[in-house]
Amino acid sequence: MILSFNTNAGNLNVSTGYGYAGFHIVSSIQSLGHKIPYRFPHAPVQLNFCQPQYFDFNANQKQIGYMPWESTELKEGWVDTLNECDDVWTTSEWCKKVFQQAGIEKDIYVYPHGIEDIWKPVKRQHNSGPLRFLHVGEPAPRKGGQMVFEAFLDVFGQDPDYRLTIKAHQYNTIRLYNNYNKYNNIYNKYNISNIYNINNISIITEDVSTSQLVGIYNSHHCLIYPSYGEGFGFIPLQALASGMPTICTEEWAPYKKFLGPLSLSSKLVDTPWPMPHPGLVLEPSYEELCDLLRKVANEYNTYADYYYDQAAEVSKTFNWLQLTNNAMTRIEEKFLKV
Repeated sequence: MILSFNTNAGNLNVSTGYGYAGFHIVSSIQSLGHKIPYRFPHAPVQLNFCQPQYFDFNANQKQIGYMPWESTELKEGWVDTLNECDDVWTTSEWCKKVFQQAGIEKDIYVYPHGIEDIWKPVKRQHNSGPLRFLHVGEPAPRKGGQMVFEAFLDVFGQDPDYRLTIKAHQYNTIRLYNNYNKYNNIYNKYNISNIYNINNISIITEDVSTSQLVGIYNSHHCLIYPSYGEGFGFIPLQALASGMPTICTEEWAPYKKFLGPLSLSSKLVDTPWPMPHPGLVLEPSYEELCDLLRKVANEYNTYADYYYDQAAEVSKTFNWLQLTNNAMTRIEEKFLKV
């Protein structure tokens, strides 16, 4: 099969979510023996993996509109553009529900993203030394870095037996806000003037390779990811595939059945970020996050065994080739069978 692939230039950067996913979508399609040239108007079907304003409609070509989303409302004009497509795809059941409620009239197909083979299960135990927590996702505010920072300080303070690493992409937005904790409305009892002076919190802003990122995951005990919304969410999936105990917002997660005892509840609230994400977002429970941090600290090895034991099933369920083969079968049956 020849399938055209369309996205905008900014989404070709593999350090972004769209770019990272797009690279693996294309690679998986090629691995299955198909050709997928970029913006090829003579292919019978085109996969538009981008925001709707970048969809590229060509005469005599079937169009698939494929996109994730992170809040309850789509931007102006997106519903009309998606309804002009011959098929609409998204990345999770949560996104599908949002699309349906927004007025998408098509039969929406869920094509989840996958996990690469480099993410292998690691047997974690904690018997001595500091317990190491990890957050990945800064500077995107909806990924909950500020909440992670304040919850970690509330629960563990500056105790050197507990450490937090924040992996940011190029820069960090977490602030002290004059020692005021905005999540539980109390003044922080710790006399801290600069987050870079906290001995048990480290912030990494340098770019790293995928193999280096795997090393960072494997050197930590628990991922903390109280995101307000994800179109898919690679970061927790990578942690789960590595066997890492993962505290993650449950409601939007396409892998929620694997979050198990560390699932984090949330409630819909007005978005704090109306320009990029209009409507409502899922605010994680701050109190529950603090409680889960205490549970991990008190019963770490029990949680480590639980998440290690299911890691192989995570990778099997989110196998890129199988998920992509299912999507290609849909294309063949919907558009190419005579």
